[in-house]
Amino acid sequence: MGRGTVRRSNLKWYPRSWRDRYGEDLAMFLQDRYGTGPIPMSARVSMVWSGSTERLRAGGIFGTSADADTRIRGASLLVLCAWGLFVVAGIAFASYSQHWPITMPRTHPWLPVAAMGAAQIAVTTGVLILMVAGLLVLPALVHLLRSESWRSMWALVRAAVISATVAGAASVVIIAWNHHLGPSPTATTPSALRAASAVGGLLVVGALAASSVTAVAIVYRLDLSHRVTHLLGVLAMAMAGVLFVIFAGAMTWWMTLVVHEPWFLGSLVPRYQSAPAPLAVIMLGLVMVIGLVLAGVGTARIAMVMGRTRKAPTPTRYC
Repeated sequence: MGRGTVRRSNLKWYPRSWRDRYGEDLAMFLQDRYGTGPIPMSARVSMVWSGSTERLRAGGIFGTSADADTRIRGASLLVLCAWGLFVVAGIAFASYSQHWPITMPRTHPWLPVAAMGAAQIAVTTGVLILMVAGLLVLPALVHLLRSESWRSMWALVRAAVISATVAGAASVVIIAWNHHLGPSPTATTPSALRAASAVGGLLVVGALAASSVTAVAIVYRLDLSHRVTHLLGVLAMAMAGVLFVIFAGAMTWWMTLVVHEPWFLGSLVPRYQSAPAPLAVIMLGLVMVIGLVLAGVGTARIAMVMGRTRKAPTPTRYC
Protein backbone atom coordinates (compact mmCIF):
# COMPACT_ATOMS: atom_id res chain seq x y z
CA MET A 1 0.00 0.00 0.00
CA GLY A 2 1.42 3.38 -1.00
CA ARG A 3 1.97 6.26 1.36
CA GLY A 4 -0.63 8.35 -0.46
CA THR A 5 -3.22 5.65 0.10
CA VAL A 6 -2.35 5.57 3.80
CA ARG A 7 -2.79 9.34 4.01
CA ARG A 8 -6.18 9.17 2.33
CA SER A 9 -7.32 6.42 4.67
CA ASN A 10 -7.10 8.93 7.51
CA LEU A 11 -9.91 10.89 5.85
CA LYS A 12 -12.48 8.14 6.38
CA TRP A 13 -13.95 10.06 9.31
CA TYR A 14 -15.14 12.83 6.97
CA PRO A 15 -18.34 12.52 4.91
CA ARG A 16 -18.03 11.64 1.24
CA SER A 17 -19.16 15.06 0.05
CA TRP A 18 -16.44 16.70 2.15
CA ARG A 19 -13.79 14.25 0.94
CA ASP A 20 -14.73 14.87 -2.69
CA ARG A 21 -14.29 18.61 -2.20
CA TYR A 22 -11.40 18.92 0.26
CA GLY A 23 -9.90 15.43 0.55
CA GLU A 24 -7.05 15.88 -1.93
CA ASP A 25 -6.00 19.16 -0.33
CA LEU A 26 -5.94 17.66 3.16
CA ALA A 27 -4.05 14.58 1.94
CA MET A 28 -1.43 16.85 0.31
CA PHE A 29 -1.18 18.89 3.52
CA LEU A 30 -0.56 15.74 5.56
CA GLN A 31 2.07 14.63 3.06
CA ASP A 32 3.84 18.00 3.18
CA ARG A 33 3.58 18.27 6.96
CA TYR A 34 4.65 14.78 8.02
CA GLY A 35 6.31 13.37 4.91
CA THR A 36 6.76 9.61 5.05
CA GLY A 37 6.68 9.53 8.84
CA PRO A 38 3.73 8.50 10.98
CA ILE A 39 0.97 10.97 11.74
CA PRO A 40 1.07 12.00 15.42
CA MET A 41 -1.70 10.81 17.68
CA SER A 42 -2.81 14.39 18.38
CA ALA A 43 -3.35 14.97 14.65
CA ARG A 44 -5.27 11.71 14.33
CA VAL A 45 -7.54 12.62 17.25
CA SER A 46 -8.09 16.05 15.71
CA MET A 47 -9.14 14.49 12.41
CA VAL A 48 -11.47 12.06 14.18
CA TRP A 49 -13.11 14.96 16.02
CA SER A 50 -13.37 17.30 13.06
CA GLY A 51 -14.43 14.50 10.69
CA SER A 52 -17.17 13.32 13.04
CA THR A 53 -18.32 16.92 13.44
CA GLU A 54 -18.53 17.32 9.67
CA ARG A 55 -20.51 14.09 9.40
CA LEU A 56 -23.01 15.31 11.99
CA ARG A 57 -23.29 18.68 10.26
CA ALA A 58 -23.73 17.11 6.81
CA GLY A 59 -26.33 14.76 8.26
CA GLY A 60 -28.36 17.67 9.61
CA ILE A 61 -27.83 16.72 13.26
CA PHE A 62 -26.80 20.30 14.06
CA GLY A 63 -26.03 23.50 12.20
CA THR A 64 -27.93 25.05 9.31
CA SER A 65 -25.68 24.19 6.38
CA ALA A 66 -27.84 21.21 5.32
CA ASP A 67 -31.21 21.67 3.68
CA ALA A 68 -34.44 21.56 5.70
CA ASP A 69 -35.36 17.96 4.80
CA THR A 70 -31.90 16.72 5.77
CA ARG A 71 -32.14 18.50 9.10
CA ILE A 72 -35.55 16.95 9.79
CA ARG A 73 -34.18 13.55 8.85
CA GLY A 74 -31.17 13.97 11.12
CA ALA A 75 -33.30 15.14 14.04
CA SER A 76 -35.69 12.22 13.52
CA LEU A 77 -32.74 9.85 13.67
CA LEU A 78 -31.74 11.41 17.00
CA VAL A 79 -35.14 10.38 18.34
CA LEU A 80 -34.63 6.90 16.85
CA CYS A 81 -31.32 6.60 18.71
CA ALA A 82 -33.12 7.70 21.88
CA TRP A 83 -35.62 4.88 21.33
CA GLY A 84 -32.69 2.47 21.02
CA LEU A 85 -31.37 3.61 24.41
CA PHE A 86 -34.82 3.10 25.92
CA VAL A 87 -34.93 -0.41 24.43
CA VAL A 88 -31.67 -1.26 26.20
CA ALA A 89 -32.91 0.25 29.46
CA GLY A 90 -36.31 -1.41 29.01
CA ILE A 91 -34.83 -4.89 28.66
CA ALA A 92 -32.87 -4.45 31.87
CA PHE A 93 -35.84 -2.80 33.61
CA ALA A 94 -38.18 -5.67 32.66
CA SER A 95 -35.74 -8.20 34.10
CA TYR A 96 -35.23 -6.13 37.22
CA SER A 97 -38.94 -5.53 37.90
CA GLN A 98 -40.42 -8.89 36.85
CA HIS A 99 -41.45 -9.76 40.43
CA TRP A 100 -42.68 -6.31 41.39
CA PRO A 101 -46.34 -7.37 42.14
CA ILE A 102 -45.12 -8.95 45.39
CA THR A 103 -44.28 -5.44 46.60
CA MET A 104 -47.81 -4.09 46.21
CA PRO A 105 -48.00 -1.32 48.83
CA ARG A 106 -50.98 -1.16 51.15
CA THR A 107 -51.25 2.60 50.70
CA HIS A 108 -52.29 3.73 47.20
CA PRO A 109 -51.80 0.29 45.56
CA TRP A 110 -53.18 1.66 42.29
CA LEU A 111 -50.26 4.04 41.75
CA PRO A 112 -47.51 1.54 40.72
CA VAL A 113 -50.08 -0.43 38.72
CA ALA A 114 -51.14 2.69 36.83
CA ALA A 115 -47.52 3.75 36.30
CA MET A 116 -46.47 0.37 34.94
CA GLY A 117 -49.61 0.16 32.79
CA ALA A 118 -48.96 3.61 31.29
CA ALA A 119 -45.37 2.61 30.51
CA GLN A 120 -46.51 -0.60 28.82
CA ILE A 121 -49.12 1.25 26.73
CA ALA A 122 -46.44 3.77 25.73
CA VAL A 123 -44.11 0.96 24.67
CA THR A 124 -46.84 -0.52 22.48
CA THR A 125 -47.51 2.92 20.99
CA GLY A 126 -43.81 3.34 20.26
CA VAL A 127 -43.71 0.02 18.41
CA LEU A 128 -46.72 1.08 16.35
CA ILE A 129 -44.99 4.38 15.50
CA LEU A 130 -41.94 2.46 14.30
CA MET A 131 -44.16 0.23 12.16
CA VAL A 132 -45.85 3.24 10.55
CA ALA A 133 -42.45 4.84 9.90
CA GLY A 134 -41.28 1.58 8.34
CA LEU A 135 -44.27 1.53 6.00
CA LEU A 136 -43.57 5.13 4.97
CA VAL A 137 -39.96 4.41 4.00
CA LEU A 138 -40.66 0.97 2.51
CA PRO A 139 -41.00 2.17 -1.14
CA ALA A 140 -37.73 4.08 -0.89
CA LEU A 141 -36.06 1.06 0.72
CA VAL A 142 -37.24 -1.24 -2.07
CA HIS A 143 -35.90 1.23 -4.63
CA LEU A 144 -32.55 1.31 -2.81
CA LEU A 145 -32.32 -2.48 -2.78
CA ARG A 146 -33.05 -2.61 -6.50
CA SER A 147 -30.54 0.09 -7.41
CA GLU A 148 -27.67 -1.09 -5.19
CA SER A 149 -25.67 -4.26 -5.64
CA TRP A 150 -26.02 -7.03 -3.08
CA ARG A 151 -22.32 -6.74 -2.29
CA SER A 152 -22.61 -3.07 -1.25
CA MET A 153 -25.78 -3.75 0.75
CA TRP A 154 -24.17 -6.70 2.53
CA ALA A 155 -21.22 -4.48 3.46
CA LEU A 156 -23.75 -2.05 4.94
CA VAL A 157 -25.74 -4.56 7.01
CA ARG A 158 -23.04 -7.14 7.73
CA ALA A 159 -22.18 -5.92 11.23
CA ALA A 160 -25.85 -5.80 12.27
CA VAL A 161 -26.64 -9.25 10.88
CA ILE A 162 -23.60 -10.94 12.44
CA SER A 163 -24.04 -9.27 15.84
CA ALA A 164 -27.77 -10.07 15.90
CA THR A 165 -27.07 -13.72 15.01
CA VAL A 166 -24.45 -14.08 17.73
CA ALA A 167 -26.64 -12.34 20.33
CA GLY A 168 -29.64 -14.49 19.37
CA ALA A 169 -27.66 -17.72 19.63
CA ALA A 170 -26.24 -16.69 23.00
CA SER A 171 -29.73 -15.80 24.26
CA VAL A 172 -31.10 -19.19 23.20
CA VAL A 173 -28.28 -20.98 25.02
CA ILE A 174 -28.77 -18.94 28.20
CA ILE A 175 -32.55 -19.41 28.19
CA ALA A 176 -32.17 -23.17 27.64
CA TRP A 177 -29.58 -23.36 30.41
CA ASN A 178 -31.83 -21.46 32.80
CA HIS A 179 -34.82 -23.61 31.85
CA HIS A 180 -32.78 -26.77 32.41
CA LEU A 181 -32.02 -25.72 36.00
CA GLY A 182 -35.73 -25.17 36.64
CA PRO A 183 -37.31 -22.93 39.25
CA SER A 184 -35.97 -23.35 42.76
CA PRO A 185 -36.67 -20.97 45.63
CA THR A 186 -33.66 -22.17 47.61
CA ALA A 187 -30.92 -22.79 45.06
CA THR A 188 -28.81 -19.86 43.98
CA THR A 189 -27.98 -19.11 40.37
CA PRO A 190 -24.62 -20.67 39.38
CA SER A 191 -21.85 -18.16 38.92
CA ALA A 192 -21.18 -19.50 35.42
CA LEU A 193 -24.79 -18.80 34.41
CA ARG A 194 -24.63 -15.31 35.87
CA ALA A 195 -21.42 -14.61 33.97
CA ALA A 196 -22.96 -16.01 30.77
CA SER A 197 -26.04 -13.84 31.30
CA ALA A 198 -23.87 -10.76 31.68
CA VAL A 199 -21.98 -11.59 28.49
CA GLY A 200 -25.26 -12.29 26.71
CA GLY A 201 -26.60 -8.93 27.83
CA LEU A 202 -23.55 -7.18 26.44
CA LEU A 203 -23.97 -9.06 23.16
CA VAL A 204 -27.60 -7.92 22.95
CA VAL A 205 -26.60 -4.33 23.63
CA GLY A 206 -23.91 -4.58 20.96
CA ALA A 207 -26.40 -6.01 18.48
CA LEU A 208 -28.84 -3.17 19.20
CA ALA A 209 -26.07 -0.61 18.75
CA ALA A 210 -24.96 -2.16 15.45
CA SER A 211 -28.56 -2.31 14.25
CA SER A 212 -29.10 1.34 15.15
CA VAL A 213 -25.97 2.42 13.28
CA THR A 214 -27.04 0.35 10.27
CA ALA A 215 -30.55 1.81 10.34
CA VAL A 216 -29.13 5.35 10.43
CA ALA A 217 -26.81 4.61 7.51
CA ILE A 218 -29.65 3.11 5.46
CA VAL A 219 -32.04 6.00 6.17
CA TYR A 220 -29.45 8.50 4.96
CA ARG A 221 -29.20 6.62 1.68
CA LEU A 222 -32.94 6.57 1.06
CA ASP A 223 -34.45 8.94 -1.49
CA LEU A 224 -37.35 10.31 0.57
CA SER A 225 -39.83 12.87 -0.65
CA HIS A 226 -40.50 16.14 1.16
CA ARG A 227 -43.91 14.89 2.35
CA VAL A 228 -42.56 11.60 3.71
CA THR A 229 -39.72 13.41 5.47
CA HIS A 230 -42.16 15.73 7.24
CA LEU A 231 -44.38 12.81 8.22
CA LEU A 232 -41.36 11.09 9.72
CA GLY A 233 -40.63 14.27 11.64
CA VAL A 234 -44.15 14.27 13.07
CA LEU A 235 -43.80 10.61 14.05
CA ALA A 236 -40.45 11.38 15.69
CA MET A 237 -42.07 14.10 17.83
CA ALA A 238 -44.81 11.63 18.81
CA MET A 239 -42.10 9.11 19.72
CA ALA A 240 -40.45 11.68 21.97
CA GLY A 241 -43.75 12.00 23.84
CA VAL A 242 -43.90 8.21 24.16
CA LEU A 243 -40.41 8.15 25.67
CA PHE A 244 -41.39 10.78 28.21
CA VAL A 245 -44.41 8.68 29.28
CA ILE A 246 -42.19 5.60 29.66
CA PHE A 247 -39.70 7.55 31.76
CA ALA A 248 -42.45 9.06 33.92
CA GLY A 249 -44.04 5.65 34.47
CA ALA A 250 -40.72 4.02 35.41
CA MET A 251 -39.79 6.82 37.82
CA THR A 252 -43.23 6.79 39.42
CA TRP A 253 -42.95 3.03 39.93
CA TRP A 254 -39.48 3.43 41.43
CA MET A 255 -40.46 6.27 43.79
CA THR A 256 -43.49 4.31 44.98
CA LEU A 257 -41.27 1.38 45.93
CA VAL A 258 -38.74 3.71 47.57
CA VAL A 259 -41.47 5.05 49.85
CA HIS A 260 -43.34 1.82 50.62
CA GLU A 261 -41.13 -1.22 49.85
CA PRO A 262 -37.45 -0.21 49.62
CA TRP A 263 -36.25 -3.77 50.27
CA PHE A 264 -37.32 -4.82 46.74
CA LEU A 265 -34.74 -2.49 45.18
CA GLY A 266 -31.80 -4.10 46.92
CA SER A 267 -31.57 -7.44 48.63
CA LEU A 268 -35.09 -8.67 47.72
CA VAL A 269 -35.45 -9.63 51.39
CA PRO A 270 -38.71 -8.34 52.92
CA ARG A 271 -38.31 -5.51 55.44
CA TYR A 272 -34.55 -5.31 54.78
CA GLN A 273 -33.69 -1.63 54.60
CA SER A 274 -31.48 -1.47 51.53
CA ALA A 275 -30.40 1.57 49.58
CA PRO A 276 -33.39 3.23 47.86
CA ALA A 277 -31.26 3.88 44.77
CA PRO A 278 -29.10 0.83 43.93
CA LEU A 279 -26.56 1.02 41.14
CA ALA A 280 -28.78 -0.83 38.64
CA VAL A 281 -31.64 1.65 39.06
CA ILE A 282 -29.25 4.61 38.84
CA MET A 283 -27.72 3.31 35.60
CA LEU A 284 -31.13 2.64 34.06
CA GLY A 285 -32.26 6.14 35.01
CA LEU A 286 -29.16 7.71 33.48
CA VAL A 287 -29.63 5.80 30.22
CA MET A 288 -33.23 7.01 30.04
CA VAL A 289 -32.23 10.59 30.82
CA ILE A 290 -29.65 10.53 28.02
CA GLY A 291 -32.33 9.18 25.70
CA LEU A 292 -34.73 11.93 26.76
CA VAL A 293 -32.09 14.57 26.08
CA LEU A 294 -31.51 13.22 22.58
CA ALA A 295 -35.25 13.02 21.94
CA GLY A 296 -35.74 16.54 23.27
CA VAL A 297 -33.00 17.97 21.08
CA GLY A 298 -34.39 16.14 18.04
CA THR A 299 -37.95 17.28 18.74
CA ALA A 300 -36.94 20.90 19.24
CA ARG A 301 -34.94 20.85 16.02
CA ILE A 302 -37.80 19.29 14.03
CA ALA A 303 -40.26 21.86 15.38
CA MET A 304 -37.88 24.71 14.60
CA VAL A 305 -37.22 23.58 11.02
CA MET A 306 -40.90 22.92 10.34
CA GLY A 307 -41.84 26.28 11.80
CA ARG A 308 -39.36 28.09 9.57
CA THR A 309 -40.58 26.12 6.57
CA ARG A 310 -44.17 27.22 7.19
CA LYS A 311 -43.13 30.84 7.66
CA ALA A 312 -41.02 30.88 4.50
CA PRO A 313 -42.51 33.38 2.04
CA THR A 314 -44.15 31.94 -1.02
CA PRO A 315 -42.40 33.14 -4.21
CA THR A 316 -44.46 35.64 -6.16
CA ARG A 317 -45.46 34.58 -9.64
CA TYR A 318 -45.54 37.22 -12.31
CA CYS A 319 -47.66 36.86 -15.41
